[in-house]
Amino acid sequence: MPISKKILVIFIKILILVLTCWFVYSKLTQPDSIHKIEAFTKTRFTPRVISYFIIVIYLAYLNLLLETLKWRYLVQKVEVMPWKRTIESILAGLTLAVFTPSRIGEFGGRVLYLNPENRVQGVLSMGVGSLSQMMVTNVAGVIGLVFFIKIFVPVNTVVMIAIAFAAVLISAGFILLMLNIRWFYIILDSFSFLHKFKKNFRVLLRYNKAELLNVFGISLLRYLVFSMQYYLLINLFIPQVTYPMSMMLISVIYMVQSILPTFAFFDIGVRGAAATYFFGFLVGDAEAVNVLAAAFGVWLLNLIIPSLLGVYFVLKANFFSATTD
Repeated sequence: MPISKKILVIFIKILILVLTCWFVYSKLTQPDSIHKIEAFTKTRFTPRVISYFIIVIYLAYLNLLLETLKWRYLVQKVEVMPWKRTIESILAGLTLAVFTPSRIGEFGGRVLYLNPENRVQGVLSMGVGSLSQMMVTNVAGVIGLVFFIKIFVPVNTVVMIAIAFAAVLISAGFILLMLNIRWFYIILDSFSFLHKFKKNFRVLLRYNKAELLNVFGISLLRYLVFSMQYYLLINLFIPQVTYPMSMMLISVIYMVQSILPTFAFFDIGVRGAAATYFFGFLVGDAEAVNVLAAAFGVWLLNLIIPSLLGVYFVLKANFFSATTD
């Protein structure tokens, strides 16, 4: 590698290290974050509380494992990745996701662990997985929103039926789109300025419906895992909220979060605001503030801690050649 490229790579890696550490430190030392941490530390550590924390931490590991499984399953159409390298690429992606809008850096972090000639196809393969996760989130959110409106918003029967019918159509549309991922190839191929990437776009034609259903299934499992994390932490602070009611509100919160473009680092702000608003309908604004601690816990376990672990794997990665084990 030319010396100029080596200097550039070193500079980029140092910049990523500094940005990640600074962002995480500045967020965790903000007054609202300190209050949320204090909410956890003031919790009485009864056997029930300890068991909940252990389960939530285990679920964070399971969440990461499922995402690794999905990414490895998808990327095998491009390049075979050993499990170890797949996990490293996931963590590297989370590091770059922290300070990029809509977590776009996650794509770049993951494909650093692919051979350079496969990286564009890798981005598209990851896009299939991200689309699948978004579909699950939005379908669950639409269903949750229907029940939310029925319970908390006074509307007449005709309007409620229309809303339910629209929800069915939207959900069916999402699923249809997911199972026909090749439509995106047709759309991309219609732009003449993208024709030079046509051979890369063909990766979208390699996934059949059975494989896409498997990806959808893994995405659904992930959704259930991080939703359960949220519920368990909420149950610690607001034990009177039932599981069905919590899952309904959580589904709407995640949908709102997925729709609004934001930096992953500030994701806790969007999630916290949505959680306070929607749970406020159920328990009142004063008690709904406790949900912020639950949102903070999920954000910390699923994003911040893995992103800090991923710093090492970003530093280890080769930007202009293949990253090996």
